[in-house]
Amino acid sequence: MIIAVTNQKGGVGKSTTSINLAAGLALKGYKTLLVDLDPQGNTTRVFIPESDEVPIEETLYNVLLNFYPLSNIIKETNTDNLFLAPSHIRLSGFDLELSQAFDNRSDRLKGALSPFDDQYDYIIIDTPPSLGLLTINALTASEKLVIPVSTGFFALTGLVQLQEAFQMVKQTKLNERLDILGVLCTFTERTNVSRDVEGQLREYFGELIFQTTIPKNISLEEAHSNHTHVFDYAPHSKGSQSYQALVKEVLKR
Repeated sequence: MIIAVTNQKGGVGKSTTSINLAAGLALKGYKTLLVDLDPQGNTTRVFIPESDEVPIEETLYNVLLNFYPLSNIIKETNTDNLFLAPSHIRLSGFDLELSQAFDNRSDRLKGALSPFDDQYDYIIIDTPPSLGLLTINALTASEKLVIPVSTGFFALTGLVQLQEAFQMVKQTKLNERLDILGVLCTFTERTNVSRDVEGQLREYFGELIFQTTIPKNISLEEAHSNHTHVFDYAPHSKGSQSYQALVKEVLKR
């Protein structure tokens, strides 16, 4: 199954969710590929500390722009069953570089991933915080969406545009099988604002909202700076417990 973790709004825990969802699935024995489609490369840096030194030819840039085989860039991680397709900062110019392309620019990732349908149990795609061609490629390639939403004051900002992009991908037949697996409340706190926003989200999305919520937790950030996932860095932390619950809920759904 291919799952895109997406929200055009930044700062919602998208990369954190991609990393820990993929790691959690791998730790349960599922062979998992984590695809870092975000030009910022935060997910790549977690698993490859020296990622700035990874040759551009060994990243998704070469796969998407030059049709280089995805199998040639996939890296092993220190977690059993977890593999990484690294990003590159040059992907930030993806839209511009493909402006003159004559082929279908929206399904390059789908084409790259198609040979791996039977090789991985789960493919998790970390998308950029925008609705450009990279995100459209992720929506076209995926079967399900996980949408992290911060429970801050501006939580609903951008969700309308994301829903419009989701409908466009389905209606234009780029990907008629695409569905929302769930909406995930992140950065939850014991404050009135956080509780009110979570209530609004549950009212708006109904059963699409995961029962699991992800609290603000320093262990999640510290795990990144230590180049690993939270299950390895702080397995008994609230962050770890929450993402364990999310993994179970994703599997159930």
